[in-house]
Amino acid sequence: MTYGWAILIIIVVAAALYSFGIFNPATWTGTRATGFANIGVPQDWQYTADTGNLQVIVRNGLGGAIDISTVSATCNTTGSFNVPLLGATGSLGAGLTRTYATEVNTTQCARLAPGSSFSVQLKVVYTPQGRSFTQTDTGTITGTAQ
Repeated sequence: MTYGWAILIIIVVAAALYSFGIFNPATWTGTRATGFANIGVPQDWQYTADTGNLQVIVRNGLGGAIDISTVSATCNTTGSFNVPLLGATGSLGAGLTRTYATEVNTTQCARLAPGSSFSVQLKVVYTPQGRSFTQTDTGTITGTAQ
Protein backbone atom coordinates (compact mmCIF):
# COMPACT_ATOMS: atom_id res chain seq x y z
CA MET A 1 0.00 0.00 0.00
CA THR A 2 2.84 2.44 0.86
CA TYR A 3 4.57 1.77 -2.48
CA GLY A 4 1.32 2.45 -4.30
CA TRP A 5 0.97 5.89 -2.71
CA ALA A 6 4.61 6.69 -3.45
CA ILE A 7 4.19 5.72 -7.13
CA LEU A 8 0.98 7.77 -7.36
CA ILE A 9 2.73 10.85 -5.93
CA ILE A 10 5.64 10.43 -8.39
CA ILE A 11 3.18 10.22 -11.31
CA VAL A 12 1.32 13.35 -10.17
CA VAL A 13 4.57 15.32 -9.75
CA ALA A 14 5.86 14.17 -13.16
CA ALA A 15 2.56 15.17 -14.80
CA ALA A 16 2.72 18.60 -13.16
CA LEU A 17 6.30 19.16 -14.32
CA TYR A 18 5.38 18.05 -17.84
CA SER A 19 2.43 20.46 -17.96
CA PHE A 20 4.74 23.35 -17.00
CA GLY A 21 7.08 22.49 -19.90
CA ILE A 22 10.01 21.36 -17.76
CA PHE A 23 10.74 18.42 -20.08
CA ASN A 24 10.59 20.53 -23.28
CA PRO A 25 14.12 21.47 -24.49
CA ALA A 26 12.78 24.68 -26.06
CA THR A 27 12.01 25.95 -22.56
CA TRP A 28 15.73 26.04 -21.80
CA THR A 29 17.16 26.94 -25.22
CA GLY A 30 16.45 30.65 -25.32
CA THR A 31 17.46 32.95 -28.16
CA ARG A 32 21.15 33.61 -28.66
CA ALA A 33 23.84 34.11 -31.26
CA THR A 34 27.43 32.95 -30.94
CA GLY A 35 30.41 33.46 -33.21
CA PHE A 36 30.24 36.25 -35.79
CA ALA A 37 33.64 37.75 -35.04
CA ASN A 38 33.73 40.24 -37.93
CA ILE A 39 30.28 41.17 -39.15
CA GLY A 40 28.70 41.32 -35.73
CA VAL A 41 25.80 39.46 -34.23
CA PRO A 42 22.68 39.43 -36.41
CA GLN A 43 20.12 42.02 -35.30
CA ASP A 44 17.18 39.62 -35.25
CA TRP A 45 16.01 36.27 -36.62
CA GLN A 46 12.83 34.24 -36.79
CA TYR A 47 11.96 30.69 -37.79
CA THR A 48 8.33 30.27 -38.86
CA ALA A 49 7.20 26.73 -38.05
CA ASP A 50 4.26 26.38 -40.46
CA THR A 51 6.30 27.34 -43.55
CA GLY A 52 9.84 26.37 -42.50
CA ASN A 53 10.90 29.92 -43.43
CA LEU A 54 14.00 31.38 -41.77
CA GLN A 55 14.47 35.16 -41.73
CA VAL A 56 17.67 36.83 -40.53
CA ILE A 57 18.57 40.51 -40.25
CA VAL A 58 22.35 40.90 -40.67
CA ARG A 59 24.15 43.99 -39.37
CA ASN A 60 27.51 45.22 -40.67
CA GLY A 61 29.58 45.57 -37.51
CA LEU A 62 32.82 46.48 -39.29
CA GLY A 63 34.14 50.01 -39.41
CA GLY A 64 33.57 50.41 -43.16
CA ALA A 65 31.31 49.30 -45.98
CA ILE A 66 31.35 45.71 -47.26
CA ASP A 67 30.18 43.97 -50.43
CA ILE A 68 28.12 40.91 -49.48
CA SER A 69 28.45 37.98 -51.91
CA THR A 70 26.28 35.32 -50.27
CA VAL A 71 24.46 34.56 -47.06
CA SER A 72 23.61 30.92 -46.32
CA ALA A 73 22.37 28.83 -43.44
CA THR A 74 23.13 25.25 -42.46
CA CYS A 75 19.97 24.05 -40.78
CA ASN A 76 20.65 21.53 -38.03
CA THR A 77 16.98 20.86 -37.33
CA THR A 78 16.76 17.40 -38.93
CA GLY A 79 19.94 16.36 -40.63
CA SER A 80 22.20 19.06 -41.90
CA PHE A 81 21.68 20.83 -45.19
CA ASN A 82 22.71 24.16 -46.68
CA VAL A 83 20.09 26.75 -47.59
CA PRO A 84 20.93 29.91 -49.57
CA LEU A 85 19.24 32.93 -48.02
CA LEU A 86 17.66 35.34 -50.46
CA GLY A 87 18.24 39.07 -50.15
CA ALA A 88 20.13 41.88 -51.81
CA THR A 89 23.82 41.37 -52.37
CA GLY A 90 26.28 44.19 -52.85
CA SER A 91 27.32 47.11 -50.73
CA LEU A 92 26.24 47.43 -47.10
CA GLY A 93 27.45 50.45 -45.16
CA ALA A 94 28.93 50.34 -41.67
CA GLY A 95 26.27 49.80 -39.00
CA LEU A 96 23.49 49.18 -41.54
CA THR A 97 21.25 46.10 -41.67
CA ARG A 98 19.77 43.91 -44.40
CA THR A 99 17.15 41.14 -44.24
CA TYR A 100 17.73 37.67 -45.70
CA ALA A 101 15.24 34.80 -45.82
CA THR A 102 14.72 31.33 -47.22
CA GLU A 103 12.36 31.06 -50.16
CA VAL A 104 9.12 29.63 -48.83
CA ASN A 105 7.93 26.38 -50.49
CA THR A 106 11.15 25.91 -52.49
CA THR A 107 14.37 25.37 -50.55
CA GLN A 108 13.84 25.72 -46.84
CA CYS A 109 14.80 24.44 -43.45
CA ALA A 110 12.94 21.42 -42.12
CA ARG A 111 9.55 22.26 -40.70
CA LEU A 112 9.32 22.13 -36.94
CA ALA A 113 6.39 22.28 -34.58
CA PRO A 114 5.73 25.70 -33.01
CA GLY A 115 7.67 25.98 -29.75
CA SER A 116 10.42 23.59 -30.90
CA SER A 117 14.02 24.71 -30.54
CA PHE A 118 16.28 25.19 -33.55
CA SER A 119 19.97 25.77 -34.20
CA VAL A 120 21.23 27.24 -37.48
CA GLN A 121 24.79 27.97 -38.58
CA LEU A 122 24.85 31.23 -40.53
CA LYS A 123 27.60 32.00 -43.05
CA VAL A 124 28.20 35.45 -44.59
CA VAL A 125 30.70 35.80 -47.46
CA TYR A 126 31.79 39.40 -48.07
CA THR A 127 34.60 41.62 -49.32
CA PRO A 128 35.54 44.78 -47.39
CA GLN A 129 35.41 47.72 -49.80
CA GLY A 130 38.86 48.63 -51.02
CA ARG A 131 40.14 45.06 -50.62
CA SER A 132 40.57 42.27 -53.17
CA PHE A 133 39.89 39.07 -51.25
CA THR A 134 36.66 37.71 -49.81
CA GLN A 135 36.24 36.91 -46.15
CA THR A 136 33.80 34.60 -44.39
CA ASP A 137 32.10 35.15 -41.06
CA THR A 138 30.19 32.30 -39.43
CA GLY A 139 28.22 31.84 -36.26
CA THR A 140 25.29 29.98 -34.78
CA ILE A 141 21.83 31.30 -34.03
CA THR A 142 19.42 29.43 -31.80
CA GLY A 143 15.85 30.06 -30.81
CA THR A 144 12.32 28.77 -30.68
CA ALA A 145 10.14 28.22 -33.75
CA GLN A 146 7.23 30.65 -33.98
